[in-house]
Amino acid sequence: MHNVEYNKDMDGDSMPLLIVITHFVNLFCIILLIRSGLHILADHPLLYWSDHTRRDNAWLKFGKKKMPKDKLWTAHDEWETIGHYALPGGEHKDFGNARNWHFLAASIWIITGVIYWGYLFISGVWQRLIPTSWDVFPGAVHDLVGYLTLQIPPETAFQPYDSLQQLTYAGVVFVLAPLMILTALAMSPAFTNRFPRYVLLFGGRRQVARSLHFLGMVGFSIFIIIHVAMVALVYFYRNVKLITFGTTDVDLAAALTVFLSALLFLLLFNIIITYLTLNHRVAVRKVLVSILQPLIHGLFGRLVPRKQYQKKDVSEFFRVNGYPPETEEFHKLHEDGFKDWRLKVGGLVEHELSLSMDDIKGMPYQDQITKHICIQGWSAIGQWGGVHVREIMRRAKPNKDAKYVVFHAYDVYPNGESYYEALRIGDMKDPLTILAYEMNWKPLNIEHGAPLRLRCERKLGYKMVKYIKSIEFVADFKDIGKGRGGYREDNVMFDWEASI
Repeated sequence: MHNVEYNKDMDGDSMPLLIVITHFVNLFCIILLIRSGLHILADHPLLYWSDHTRRDNAWLKFGKKKMPKDKLWTAHDEWETIGHYALPGGEHKDFGNARNWHFLAASIWIITGVIYWGYLFISGVWQRLIPTSWDVFPGAVHDLVGYLTLQIPPETAFQPYDSLQQLTYAGVVFVLAPLMILTALAMSPAFTNRFPRYVLLFGGRRQVARSLHFLGMVGFSIFIIIHVAMVALVYFYRNVKLITFGTTDVDLAAALTVFLSALLFLLLFNIIITYLTLNHRVAVRKVLVSILQPLIHGLFGRLVPRKQYQKKDVSEFFRVNGYPPETEEFHKLHEDGFKDWRLKVGGLVEHELSLSMDDIKGMPYQDQITKHICIQGWSAIGQWGGVHVREIMRRAKPNKDAKYVVFHAYDVYPNGESYYEALRIGDMKDPLTILAYEMNWKPLNIEHGAPLRLRCERKLGYKMVKYIKSIEFVADFKDIGKGRGGYREDNVMFDWEASI
């Protein structure tokens, strides 16, 4: 019975309906992935082969911005504006929603791919794609020469594909698509800090994975353009019947109606979500994050970081991200060498604390060398010295209702809002979660967060608050800021999990 079904599926004039459905979902997802991916790239439009990222060692740069040499510039100054062909539009303030759309599309795409791969191997239809004879290679060369010389093969050559198509589709399905998934995982701080050997697939460098991810996007884009052109130019009527109903034994008018309706749906959907994301940023973020957060936390949120580096691995250059606070209070503390600075610890605790730097330095010292991974894409390796957050918790004794820790900073923005970030109490128990007052074996400098900054190595950089003013233990953060768990979440629509 299996052989009968298999032979029917291998008929050049038919295609399994499941393949038809997954083909459309795949196109739907890839369009969203490419559009949102372009927006993500625009926020840090430089690509590297080294994890020690500098302006002068990028192998590919986009945009025309030149960073000044006579004043402080930050990673935020490097983002470029990109047109509305990107999702949701290319401004930095929409960067978070670009990531949210990217991860939603990726999740659907991976689930669809698993269903597709499973069906191929369970049904035996894998032989449509995977060559079983060396003859496919000279056949592919012959087909390529024929297309280039405008000699279209007869319809009987497609069973269901010619040799060139078979090799191309096999490469996309079994090489290019898995490469995109593998490189995406290599960019997750939670995953790579828990499974550091995984990055050895890419020479131990996250930036190699990021560059290959970009090249994979280029590969998919080229494939789609050529694929669509060939569908339109080579036996279009046959193709449109197969990709809509899975068989050539169907009325052409019906096939064209379904085909054009699907294209119209794709176009309208992309227009609508672009409009909604640009004009209803908060509502779109709320919907997307409510879907993604349980998934991301379930897969990545509980991974405990382990990876540390050696002194020889420390980067010579470590980007600054964000300008030092401009408030009178902070300037006064800075000018006085932070002698009068106190770390306030309160909220749902048994003992409120007011700690000087001497108090903090009197606690057990922890030293670690880790890789900083910024949400924008750059990376650097640095040494951090300080005290583990559990030492603060041991003294303050948070009560059982405390579920989150909110780090408040001295930064006050023109809109009057102060920088803060909320993390789970569980994040504070990681072995590499510290309050750092030292960087690269020197006192923490002002650009990188003096007098005290958070290091939580399972998270992206924006969760690691600099210029810490106070720590608050809370049961919920809905009444802090705009209630989304952090300043970047409130204003740039970042996701709260920050682990990929």
